[in-house]
Amino acid sequence: MKQVLSFLIVMVLVINTMAQDSTALAHPESVISDGKFLYVTNIGNALDPTAKDGDGYISKLSLDGKVIARSFATTTLNAPKGTAIIKGILYVADIDRIVGFDLATGKQTAEINLAPGTGSSFVNDLTAKDDLTLFASCTDVGKVAEVNLKTGQVKVIAEVKGANGIKYDKATDRLYTCSFDFQNMQGGELGVISWKKQQPSYAKLGDVHGAFDGLALLDDHTLVVSDWGAMDHPAGFVEKFDLKTNKATKLDWPVISGPADFYLNASDKKIFIPALVEGKLVIQQL
Repeated sequence: MKQVLSFLIVMVLVINTMAQDSTALAHPESVISDGKFLYVTNIGNALDPTAKDGDGYISKLSLDGKVIARSFATTTLNAPKGTAIIKGILYVADIDRIVGFDLATGKQTAEINLAPGTGSSFVNDLTAKDDLTLFASCTDVGKVAEVNLKTGQVKVIAEVKGANGIKYDKATDRLYTCSFDFQNMQGGELGVISWKKQQPSYAKLGDVHGAFDGLALLDDHTLVVSDWGAMDHPAGFVEKFDLKTNKATKLDWPVISGPADFYLNASDKKIFIPALVEGKLVIQQL
């Protein structure tokens, strides 16, 4: 937790030097879409991803990034981060729990506490395995957990220091990960969790390092990952990682200040990136 607090202090110093570009978004952390709208989680005006302060919310946007509703959910959130959508329900990681909301009404439908099973107060990203199962990354304790949405059972499946972005590939039954090391901005790595005889095991991918946050699959051999680059100045970028060659290619885009958990529309090759520090949504064509 000391590493997280140090991280927050640096973040506050950076933010104080930059103006917010949007009154609707407040430290946006994650973006997802149901094909009709975009849903953006906001940590809130206070940048404290572990504080139960009740100032977090989810914004509903059009597919071109225009705000439809500043706050979509009907119940209180604290510091919502990663998201997943399953059968019309938007699941959101909120500090030490996962909360579900009906996309049609914004009403809460579920709540699962991950603290007893993981010890985490920084549940970060989510990805769906199937209609009844989510995977969740727990950044502060360096764990990846499997969550049964029907029973509420939480099971740690891997230890991944600084576990951040995660993406499950149903076709190969592989769970891709990226990590963020609060003590070393170049200490994060890409990895994959695979199952042999129903036993999960973690392996590092390539020799690529950074301060990784968001993660997605562009196709069957290409990961897309966001990297903060630095903490003391805007230096964020996005890169592709080829799973066949283990080579990374940085995309030639303008610098992004705090590129967090983005949404990738693989068919349109369009990416929606929450610039957490700047308080805005960046839309780019791959």
